Parts: sequence; C-alpha cells; structure tokens
Amino acid sequence: MFAFYHSRILLFLTFLFLVACNRTPEPAEPKEVRDSRRLVRIIDDSLKRKGIGYSFIVSRKGVVVGSGVGGFQSRSAEYTGEKPVTLDSRMQIASMTKTITAIAFMKLASEKGISTTDRIIKFLPPAWKVGTGIDKITFKDLLTHRSGIIGLGDNCQNGSYTENYWFGLKQLIAKGIKFENHGNNCYQNANFGLFRVLIPAMMGYKFAGTDTDDDQATQTMYLSYVRDNVMSKSGINSTEFLNYLVDRPTFGYDHPYQANTTGFNPGNFYSTVGGYGFYLSANEASLLYSKVFSSDDQLVLTSALKDSLLTMGLANYSALTPQGQFYYHDGLWYSNYGNGDFKGFRSVWMKGPDDVMVVLFTNSLRHGDGLFPIKSANYFDISSYLLWCFSEVANPGRNARVGVPIDFQIYLSDPQPH
Repeated sequence: MFAFYHSRILLFLTFLFLVACNRTPEPAEPKEVRDSRRLVRIIDDSLKRKGIGYSFIVSRKGVVVGSGVGGFQSRSAEYTGEKPVTLDSRMQIASMTKTITAIAFMKLASEKGISTTDRIIKFLPPAWKVGTGIDKITFKDLLTHRSGIIGLGDNCQNGSYTENYWFGLKQLIAKGIKFENHGNNCYQNANFGLFRVLIPAMMGYKFAGTDTDDDQATQTMYLSYVRDNVMSKSGINSTEFLNYLVDRPTFGYDHPYQANTTGFNPGNFYSTVGGYGFYLSANEASLLYSKVFSSDDQLVLTSALKDSLLTMGLANYSALTPQGQFYYHDGLWYSNYGNGDFKGFRSVWMKGPDDVMVVLFTNSLRHGDGLFPIKSANYFDISSYLLWCFSEVANPGRNARVGVPIDFQIYLSDPQPH
C-alpha cells in the first residue's frame, strides 16, 4: 500500500515539474516602467506627512503609472469644513495656463495657415490705438516672452489683473514697445493674455468696436475654442474651468499652517483669461499634458506641432541634466498677507526622458517667500524639486553621499518662478 501511494505522489510531483517547465515565463517589467514606479514612491515619500496639501500623477507614454495625495483642500475653519485633497480636487494652476493657450494657438494656426513668425498686428482690434513697435511683434515673440512688452511701469515687473483685462491689454498696445526691448526676454502675463483677443480674431471674429461687447465676445470665444479643441479632445468634459467650485473649493494656505486660520480662494478669471486662471484637478491635468506631450495621440496636436512647441520653447522651459532632457512650465498664484504669510498654490507639469510626465499641485506655500512648501540643499522650488526626484530614480542616495549636494536649480533654463 505504501509503495502504491508513494508512486502516486511521485507521478503527481513529476506532473507539477513538467507543467512548471513548460509554462511560459512572465515577461520582465521593462526598466522604464520600474523607474517610473520608483519615481511615484520618491515623490510621495518626500511629500507625505509634511502638513501640506498636494496631488500628483506620474504617467508614461500617456498611461498612468501611479499617483499620490495628501493634506487638505479645505481646513476645518472654512465654510465647507475639513476635506482631504483627492485627485479630483481642483486647484488654481496659474501660469500652467500659458501652455494651454500655446496648444490652442498651435492647433488653430495650423488650421488657418498662420505661422508663429507672422505678425500679430492684423489680428488686433481695429479700434485700438497701436503704439510704436507693435507692428514688429510676432506670435512667437509673445509665446517666448520676447515681444518687448515690459509692463505699464516700464520695469519688467510681471503684471496681474490691471495689465491683463481688456482695458489693460488695450493700454499696453497703445503704449507700444521700445526697439531695444524687442527680442529680449521679459516674462509678462500679458504676452499670453493677448491671445484671448488674437485667437478669436484668428477664428474670424469681427470686432464690434465697442469695448464691452468685444470684451465679452472674446472671452467666450477663447474659452469655447479651448474647451472644444483642447480640453474635450484630451478627455476632459467639464464646461467650467475659470471659476472655483462653490460646493468644494480648494483653498490656498501658508506653510506651516496656523491652526484655525482660513485660506485664500482666488475666485474667477473670466476677465483675464489667457495668461493664467484655469482650475484643473490632477486627473484632468494628467489627461491634458500627458496626451499632448507624452503620448502618440494626435487628436489635439500632431507630432510635428508637439515637437515644435517644445523645442521652440513656446510656453515651456527646459532643463538638461545628467538624467536627460526635461521640459516644463510651473504656476504660482498667491495672496500676500504680510509678514511672510503667503497663501496660495504652486504647480508644475514636467516631461522627462522616455515620455514620463508628472503633474504636481500643492495648495500650500512656504512661509517667507511664498514658493514650494519644502526645500533642501538639492532644490529650492517646485521645478528643481522634480528634477531631484528624477535624479533619485537614476542614482538613489547619490545626493546624500556626495560631499557637496547638487542644487538642481542650476539646470533650469529660467529659474524664476512663473
């Protein structure tokens, strides 16, 4: 009897052995996928339990690899009560909006046979007074902040509302530019704010000649084009992008957070649309920026237009590090309450090597200077922080081992906050 059972067991084990030998081995996960998963862990581990609100998504070739969230979109002191940040929490993305405007322009220009080197003057409202030098400005000049527009104060101080609503833009065009400023870099929201006027004109809008009518019409047409040709084609179906959600707003806070203090609610941006002002969630932003810049999808832009936008530096900046070539645009929106108390939002999209895309939002700003809430010897602000995260994937722990830490801020083509 023992021999019988013994032989049966041997036969069974032999069967298992043969099955195991003939089984097709599972394919090894590509290194690029493993690296992008590690990037998710590095970002999340460095942000969690810091007392800040954040959301991020890492995708590769248009496919989500991983994500992370932490903190609160609203604190207990707010009328909405305490609510945690989720991947659907909409935050004010500020100047990340400029990339959306550039995408819309590139798409529309390709449809209308318009070049980035064409001059903008014939698309301006005929009733506007045109100052000296405006006839020299091209679309590319605006898209790279080299138009010569340096603000109403002639000091290259970046303007906000007063220079970006209809009458502010009208004033800047009437003021004109100086010959010596044309072609020089000067970061101005108005360079992109003007596209709220230019895109409708490119679409065929006939200006009425009355400020109120043209103001409202161009707001509506700009938003309609972006919604239908950029957002919708990226899979984003919302119709509201320029106002906070009343029932679940995300507030901006100072970091470290002071108990029982209320946050900053930026409000709506219809009158200054173009250069800044969109609200997006991490889920929505990942759909948009990854589809346009890190996937083969061409519903929004063709591959040639995507490459042109990035390599020409149209509404994006670059960084070349030992890990490779990066492209990005950050966003900063805040209210300064004095004594170093900045409440607001810091955001960025960044495309790294191998078509890895990161979108990162935070609704906490560092007390004192109002920038990304954490810093170290390796990074000072949000863009250099992400470069450091990428470097940790390639060389884990290297920055802790070297005698002098690498400050990744030095790799940014334009290190100022945008």
